[in-house]
Amino acid sequence: MLDVRKLVLLREVQARGSIAAAAEALNYTRSAVSQQLSTLEAETGAELLDRGRGRACLTAAGRMLVDHAERILVGLEAAESELAASSGRVSGELRVGVPFHEGPAMLVPALTRVRRAHPDLRIVLRGLPVGGTREAVRLGEIDLALAVRYDHVPDPPVAGLHEEPLVGDRVRLVVGPEGTAPGTHPDPGDRDPLPRTLAGYAGQPWVLTADSGLGALALHACAQAGFAPDVVARTSDPHAVLGLVSFGWGVSLMPDLVPDRPGCPVRRVALDGPELVRHLSLVVRSGHLDRPAVHAVITEVRHAVDELSEDAVVWRRAGERMS
Repeated sequence: MLDVRKLVLLREVQARGSIAAAAEALNYTRSAVSQQLSTLEAETGAELLDRGRGRACLTAAGRMLVDHAERILVGLEAAESELAASSGRVSGELRVGVPFHEGPAMLVPALTRVRRAHPDLRIVLRGLPVGGTREAVRLGEIDLALAVRYDHVPDPPVAGLHEEPLVGDRVRLVVGPEGTAPGTHPDPGDRDPLPRTLAGYAGQPWVLTADSGLGALALHACAQAGFAPDVVARTSDPHAVLGLVSFGWGVSLMPDLVPDRPGCPVRRVALDGPELVRHLSLVVRSGHLDRPAVHAVITEVRHAVDELSEDAVVWRRAGERMS
């Protein structure tokens, strides 16, 4: 019978890209990981790693075995979750990934209420960039995370994960606090001089990075409007974006549920045309969905979603679950 621990090692090599990186992630020595994988190859009678390219790449047999490992792990985790649920106690430790700079601010208060209601549960928060949340959950680095995706930005599903859809908020243009786009000089009698179409900002400097989902959405939307933005500052940190926009450095896009940065006022502009939407969900390994702690968090976050302002929300599914 295959050893699940060796299968996990193989999965880590695939995810990290090398035996050395997998060993570091698991706090093993490189030689120990290499030896265990050689043993797994001997047990299966198949070559699982291609070691001839300067780094360990999985063969077709290795990739197939990792796919099976994901399903095996989900089954084992589901068994553990069912055992935990049978006790009726919400206890243990839950590691939660939070994109602190991206919000929404509802998540931490909801987790605080869960902690108060269940004193035997220890919740540990870990700040994560939104682009890395799904992989961190898949590899077991955290148990639960807030994940983000944007319209028109491909985001393929990840094997072994369940996504609990929460809410979608509008993405609006943000400009400096003076009520004008950078470099414009409106008529003093014009109460609202800002363009209401994205094409109206084709000649403005922009603050964004293509490496983030929000930046990719901005590039897509600008292309649809017929121009490529003049990017004068590249950052995926929403607080940095809001600060630069507040100082008049450029314009950008920002989801409504990302709060304003204190001391850095901006103006949010609703654009004409198709709505741009950010989609928020909670991500957990499929086998952990019935863990009492996970169930408690999902329930409380649903309540928090119900309390969000209608002005910012495009959709909410607080009462539904998507497989």
